[in-house]
Amino acid sequence: MSRFLRFLVVFVIFFHLVAFIGEVFLWMYPSVHEFSLKRLDVPVDVGLYEQALILKTLFVNQGFYNLFVACGGILGFWMRVNGFKQSGDVLLAYMCLFAVGAGVVLLFTTRAYIPGVLQSLPALIALMLMYRNSSSESDV
Repeated sequence: MSRFLRFLVVFVIFFHLVAFIGEVFLWMYPSVHEFSLKRLDVPVDVGLYEQALILKTLFVNQGFYNLFVACGGILGFWMRVNGFKQSGDVLLAYMCLFAVGAGVVLLFTTRAYIPGVLQSLPALIALMLMYRNSSSESDV
């Protein structure tokens, strides 16, 4: 695994860990929920604090989803280091595939363009590099 590919995969893991922390532990801080809710562009006549309170349980659930995605990547690295390279690579690719899918959904359903690109683009590049690496290894 190249240094650049490793950087991309670690970035994907880090992104999901930060999302977990923000959505689970920091959600009710105005700067956190206002950043997210303004990008959802929900046409309701309810203040941002009230929206945050109503959506808190959903964002906690979403935060744990992000944690589990990151754990898949961490486990993938652990497996690679401990001699289970193919299984580790499958987990890393699966994590990246989830990140691309979630990022694309975020891009098409909200105005959270920067977070959507940060979630999907590094994971997509990592997937392409993994595919290229696997193709060149199978040619040997």
